[in-house]
Amino acid sequence: MVDYFATFITGCQEIIGKRLNTFANGKLQVRELYDGVVVFSSSLTGNQLSELRFLNNVYVLLSRGTGDVNVTALPVPALVGSFLVRVNTKGQPDIVPQELREHIAKQTGSTFTAHQPANELLLLKRQDNTWFWGAMLPRAGFKQRHIETGELRPELAHILGLVAGLDAKDTVLDPFAGYGAVVREALQGFHVKEALAVEQNEHLLPHLKSIPRLIAMHGDARQLGHIPTRSIDRVITDPPWGEFTHQPTSELHKLYLHAFFQIHRVLRAKGAVVMLTAVPFLDEVAKEGGFRITNQYHTLVNGRKAAVYKLRKLD
Repeated sequence: MVDYFATFITGCQEIIGKRLNTFANGKLQVRELYDGVVVFSSSLTGNQLSELRFLNNVYVLLSRGTGDVNVTALPVPALVGSFLVRVNTKGQPDIVPQELREHIAKQTGSTFTAHQPANELLLLKRQDNTWFWGAMLPRAGFKQRHIETGELRPELAHILGLVAGLDAKDTVLDPFAGYGAVVREALQGFHVKEALAVEQNEHLLPHLKSIPRLIAMHGDARQLGHIPTRSIDRVITDPPWGEFTHQPTSELHKLYLHAFFQIHRVLRAKGAVVMLTAVPFLDEVAKEGGFRITNQYHTLVNGRKAAVYKLRKLD
């Protein structure tokens, strides 16, 4: 078993812990779980670990400690080709000490570069004064896909699917589909039976229709008459937060309420809704629309506070 650490989206440690604990002990054992970082041992290959869709990046654990870091004493792995080293302090990118770059170059004979390095190393320093030093495993291809402005990263879309409890038998709907990150991940990461995307902006329809197996429809989340009653197992969505459209709170409230009315109609009796949003009135409008919040996870999306909510129909 090799020791690793991995980063993930803040606020999601309960979700990540549950998912990692589904692995057999001989394949993966969680050693420590922090907000945004997990330390584990695994016999899985590097490629298998890189393909874990809910983790941001995975690193071979080279060293760890608490307090100040003597960067010139950090162990350096054998490197083939150029390298890039990063420092992250308390969740923010930090200046890389020149002596750290020089230390790595001297130990390996490799050259530092910021453009398409063959190797990446990270010194991660947490707020509790613990630090981790590691060599990053190559990123999986799907995590390198170009992300449009406002589109969710696949790692976050996968976490939404984990909260929803997606499996291969499910029919999934996103009534605020946007670029389709949620439904793309439902199809590619969970292999659901069927995924439907409804999007009001018709300019995004060609993008949605390019996603294999996706049923993409031009429409309004407040008017889902073209979707049969009780035909959906899971609704997973990232509706407008009002930050960029500058909608008055009253209009945003109406949008959510009417969307909840429609979701209530199309959702099966034991179905669930998972919603990523930052609006302050969700609990109120959800109850009005016939739902109750059963779980919530506070997180950051592009530096903005938000939460992932799981909702069920009211009895």
